[in-house]
Amino acid sequence: MATSMAAASGRFESAKSIEERKEQTRNARAEVLRQAKANFEKEERRKELKRLRGEDTWMLPDVNERIEQFSQEHSVKTKKKNKHSKKAKKEKKKKSKKQKYEKNNESSDSSSSSEDEWVEAVPSQTPDKERAWKMGTAENQNKLFMRMASKFMGKPDGDYYTLDDMFVSKASERERLGEEEENQRKKAIAEHQSLAAQMEKCLYCFDSSQFPKHLIVAIGVKVYLCLPNVRSLTEGHCLIVPLQHHRAATLLDEDIWEEIQMFRKSLVKMFEDKGLDCIFLETNMGMKKQYHMVYECIPLPKEVGDMAPIYFKKAIMESDEEWSMNKKLIDLSSKDIRKSVPRGLPYFSVDFGLHGGFAHVIEDQHKFPHYFGKEIIGGMLDIEPRLWRKGIRESFEDQRKKALQFAQWWKPYDFTKSKSC
Repeated sequence: MATSMAAASGRFESAKSIEERKEQTRNARAEVLRQAKANFEKEERRKELKRLRGEDTWMLPDVNERIEQFSQEHSVKTKKKNKHSKKAKKEKKKKSKKQKYEKNNESSDSSSSSEDEWVEAVPSQTPDKERAWKMGTAENQNKLFMRMASKFMGKPDGDYYTLDDMFVSKASERERLGEEEENQRKKAIAEHQSLAAQMEKCLYCFDSSQFPKHLIVAIGVKVYLCLPNVRSLTEGHCLIVPLQHHRAATLLDEDIWEEIQMFRKSLVKMFEDKGLDCIFLETNMGMKKQYHMVYECIPLPKEVGDMAPIYFKKAIMESDEEWSMNKKLIDLSSKDIRKSVPRGLPYFSVDFGLHGGFAHVIEDQHKFPHYFGKEIIGGMLDIEPRLWRKGIRESFEDQRKKALQFAQWWKPYDFTKSKSC
């Protein structure tokens, strides 16, 4: 028979068309596998070329020494921690055995003493006490019990609240609490998995495989200074970044924030000696995506730097929503961002050298671009949009030259080589 009925669709289809459809599916699958294999081989070739050029291993000499010092300190700390944890486990085991032995001895002593001293006492009650113990009818007893139960549950429903209601509500409350705990546990697991996935491909986490170590200029205790992995907006454009994965300045510990300020002071001094002003930008958006905090430093000519506060103030006042819940423009001249914006809110901040600046709480993250600060600087310097919008890729050689030149500038102002760091 040349045709067969397709049961699901309720129509006739020839065997030839069925075979053609199956063949098309097989070809499509083979094409997907071929494309995936080609992409994998291309990525492997790229990694091999990167390794041969030395992109994975090349670093500034000072940075290399600092990383080796970090690894040695980390290994020593790990050994001490392991030794301490083993010792603590042994002590805990010994203590638990001792407590168990003492408990067994106490129980055996109490059982023997109770056998010797047990005497059954017959309580003697006066007629008044006997009358006090009488609770009246069974109905009165039930009413009293229900009143106590409703008081205990915090739901005094009067005569309508029965014993059955108490047990049912108690069971439902337990079930609800159990569901809440389970939901919280699932939420915590999902957040941890999301953070782990984000940290794996993070460009700024020190332990990430994607981390471009050849762009590091200096490493402090908990903060490092590096250059952007795309073409710099201006000559000397650099980034101050925490070593660990922190999302915003408002969530930082005091010691990390103080170290960031030390880098900031050194950079301001360095650019001042070169006759330049500098602007510091931070954009904290996408709290759920948990991006790594980056504090950007962009040097500008003196005449442009003097006009920068006017440009930024006007741009912030015209940005985001027309009617906002929060104050449109926050002045940072008297207090820093950590004391001006509540923790957990998305914001944009700009500082002009060491003189403070402005902050803005972002109302609608879809309307506020992540390149807002760079766009203003691009307009002031008349820079082409593709440079500040997405960034232009640079070759490894260009990045290496950029790192070597900046390292020469930074050397006289590097405070990380002191014994305190």
